[in-house]
Amino acid sequence: MVGLVLVVAGVLCLGLYQLYVSITTKKKLPDGAKPLPGPMNLPFIGRVHDVPGEGSWLKFHEWGQKYGPIYTMDMFGSTHIWISSESVATDLLARRSTIYSDRPVIPNLPDNRYSGNYLALAGRNDTWKRQRKLAHGLMSVSAAQDLHAYPTRERDRLLWLMATQPAEYREWIEQFTSRTVARLSWGSAAPADTLRVTTQGLLETISPAGALPNVVSFLAGLPRWASPWKRREAARHAVEEKLFTRCVASVREGMEGGGARPSFVQTFLSDRSPGGKYADVEVWDAMYTVGQMAIAGALTIGSPIQTFLLAMLHFPEWQRKLQEEIETVCEGRCPQWSDRERLPMVRAVVKEVLRWRPPVPTGIPHAVEKDDVYEGYFIPKGATIHALEWSITRDPVTYPDPEIFNPARWLEESYPTYRAPLTTYPNLANYSQFGFGRRTCQGVSIVEQDLFLTMGGLAWAMDITPKRRPDGSAVPVHWNDFTPLLIAKPAAFEFDVKIRKGRETVLRQMHEEAASGDDLEEQAFNGQATKEGMFAKEASGLSEVEGQYHDFEKGDAHMQHTQC
Repeated sequence: MVGLVLVVAGVLCLGLYQLYVSITTKKKLPDGAKPLPGPMNLPFIGRVHDVPGEGSWLKFHEWGQKYGPIYTMDMFGSTHIWISSESVATDLLARRSTIYSDRPVIPNLPDNRYSGNYLALAGRNDTWKRQRKLAHGLMSVSAAQDLHAYPTRERDRLLWLMATQPAEYREWIEQFTSRTVARLSWGSAAPADTLRVTTQGLLETISPAGALPNVVSFLAGLPRWASPWKRREAARHAVEEKLFTRCVASVREGMEGGGARPSFVQTFLSDRSPGGKYADVEVWDAMYTVGQMAIAGALTIGSPIQTFLLAMLHFPEWQRKLQEEIETVCEGRCPQWSDRERLPMVRAVVKEVLRWRPPVPTGIPHAVEKDDVYEGYFIPKGATIHALEWSITRDPVTYPDPEIFNPARWLEESYPTYRAPLTTYPNLANYSQFGFGRRTCQGVSIVEQDLFLTMGGLAWAMDITPKRRPDGSAVPVHWNDFTPLLIAKPAAFEFDVKIRKGRETVLRQMHEEAASGDDLEEQAFNGQATKEGMFAKEASGLSEVEGQYHDFEKGDAHMQHTQC
């Protein structure tokens, strides 16, 4: 009882202090500037009561239609600015990137800006610049190593699982994404399961709907004993650090034995001798840079693949058109990355999936580093800026009939989004979905390969059809029911698949070839086929920490259930 009283008293004190700070630090408008439009804020809470727990981007979009392409609102003393126009986002986040490239503090992850542990969420500082340069270099060198063999291999594994067990589609797609990025990062799919655990945990940590302090920011000041979210993140981070350490040790050991497969870490370790490209780069920097690249890929790629299935159910005519193009170009075989220039419709479907249901509908937030004035409106230092992708992709001038899934908008000259030649366009370069300015995602080429191969492969291998009830009626499929976290994924839906004529034997063979060697990889990763030493110790430590994290997850879930 005493503990509860102390917590309540602490929350009240923190809340009053936050209110005091927000009032006393309210900035006076510069001469000639005017305040941004937006809904009227209530004292202390702002408009947080209007933001729904699910589909929040729909409310932000509604406000954008009412108040214009840039507006502001407060949430518990924090100023948030929402941009619903690509031109405004480009003006501020790209053309004025010197002051709009920072990241805000995430209350539930207060070291995100400075620790060097969160590349995509890091502040604009020397650590971020160093890691960003390293990430660019590793991906550039690896591109020359032809690493698309990894997503092709995992795609071939995925197709058979989807064709034979479609009810588990979300599991198979998540396996595909985590296994692919694990291979790219460390040359092995063995770390994929643990990567999925820590990735999902991080997504919940940083999402407004996943952790209360990300909305009620002053709660971040509560002590650890009164903050289950802090204990959860500490346990998750321990798993992550052990995993990354173990993966680097595994690659190093493989290199010493002459059996390391190409990967980002292998590229780094291969060029660390005196005078080498990475001679002055610390292993810790590379370990976390590559690890966060893996997490970013595991987080984002699964959502559009699931959305593709949803689109094929609602717009089956595009499934037929895809299949016709693939048959004409590939003459019966499964599409490969080398076919991309001759498969513009597959590329158009990839791009349209991302537009129709953006995987990050609210965008990744930026932070303003100094006061600014835009089109006469005052933008205060410290404000959080959101490029609202849901609104940007619903501009009816750029995207006529935006709610219609229509890849033709990228293929036909009558649409404003058409570009020639079709051997090159459409592609994902400079697409708003991947951010603006200095914060543009560096892994666009990886995403493009993964989505091209999976969507093209699914269309080649099977017909995606509605699930039928015993009376023959179709089971309804939702249009826009997505998870509420920062990276949104479609809620579960039912469907059937039918393997296309002449594909079953080929699909089985593709799966067998793709899965061969998995057991040996697992053994090597767990130290069972390697010499004793640091690697075995790290493996033991990771297993122990993983167990602690899973125990905490169960306890946290039980606590949340009993509170409800």
